[in-house]
Amino acid sequence: MILFRKREKREKDSDLLRILIVLSMPYIAMGLSQNGFLGLLPFVREEFVLTRVQVGYYSTSFFVSAAVLAVFSGSIVDKLGPRKSLLLGIGCMSLILMLYGLSPSYKVLLFMAILAGLGLSIITPAVIKGVVIAVPPEKRAVSMGIVQSGYGFGSIAGASLLPLMGESLGWRIAVQVAAAFALLTGLLAYNFYQEQNNSSRILEISENQRGKQLSFKDNLLSLLVNKPLFRVCVLGIIFGVSEGAVISHFAVFLSEDLNMSRVIAGLGLGTLHFGGIIGLTGWGWVSDRLFRGDRRLSLFIIGLAIGTMYLLFGLFLNTPQVSPVTVFVFSFLLGFLALSWSGVYFVMIGEFAGDKQAGIATGLSLSFIRTGILVAPLGFGFIADVKGNYEYSWLLFGVVIIVVSSLFLLRD
Repeated sequence: MILFRKREKREKDSDLLRILIVLSMPYIAMGLSQNGFLGLLPFVREEFVLTRVQVGYYSTSFFVSAAVLAVFSGSIVDKLGPRKSLLLGIGCMSLILMLYGLSPSYKVLLFMAILAGLGLSIITPAVIKGVVIAVPPEKRAVSMGIVQSGYGFGSIAGASLLPLMGESLGWRIAVQVAAAFALLTGLLAYNFYQEQNNSSRILEISENQRGKQLSFKDNLLSLLVNKPLFRVCVLGIIFGVSEGAVISHFAVFLSEDLNMSRVIAGLGLGTLHFGGIIGLTGWGWVSDRLFRGDRRLSLFIIGLAIGTMYLLFGLFLNTPQVSPVTVFVFSFLLGFLALSWSGVYFVMIGEFAGDKQAGIATGLSLSFIRTGILVAPLGFGFIADVKGNYEYSWLLFGVVIIVVSSLFLLRD
């Protein structure tokens, strides 16, 4: 009997690991294609003769549709289920990315980026719902971290390999290869994800969601008047700013301000995302163990550290005289901070909202976060265009991040 139970447990763990790997695949594809293209922006800027603020238009365009649809995309996932939603999201994003290579102008590319962002708005809730359905409550935090790390691994691969491919084959072919890989990954995830094995739980969740849809407006209004929750949502703008600015301009910053080659700049962007992977797990452990579940203190420390790192880049790491090794070390540290806050942040959102409103609260917070991601690339690039480099962009954004983090996280 004991041996039978042990074998049954091993089989369940094996099935769970398989599901997590399948659910990680869409995030790998999304990270590779999305951040891989950001690594190609130096090539795009050269071909279309873009200013730095125009470079920032890309991330803004990509995230505008995702931000607008953040609160409502969950209903699409509830109707279709995770399996079909993953295929829809990845299919939409990858097919539009395939057309990037045919873009005759930067304006057309920006319009296509808006359409590609529609896929992003569906992928995230589809993956999250897939984890909720498949994973027991006591394992969801670790499982979510495993799945989210797929985005980081995909980002490393895209940011490191696509510029190398772009150097030899051109950025248009490079982005098409990434799009083809993303589509193939989506098809594999659709094929291997067995949603029917959890049909009873899916039905239960779907019925609960139908009940909630009737009071969607009331649920949303109740969240907006929840001051502690609303304060954390507003803080999401700053975290979105810190992430949106750095991922949009980092490759251009390394290649132009520090005179690194475009391939090395792509590797620097990959190092940034590697730091984010380590930080997702690291900050979760710090919040749970070291700070004993004090999410507010955790986010306060992260905000201060991100702002400080921005200041360091503006004051000391903005000239070609800085050692490349030093730059890569601090790139890792910047990623460890600016790209790894989301785990602790969404746990805090869920704890404030409660189990019944966690889904819509997550969508609401994503709207704030993506608003920050929308505006940050433009402001960061505009300051750099006015001053001729990114020095003052780092400094001003660092000060704003520190001040706003303090205002929202030190207040009772």
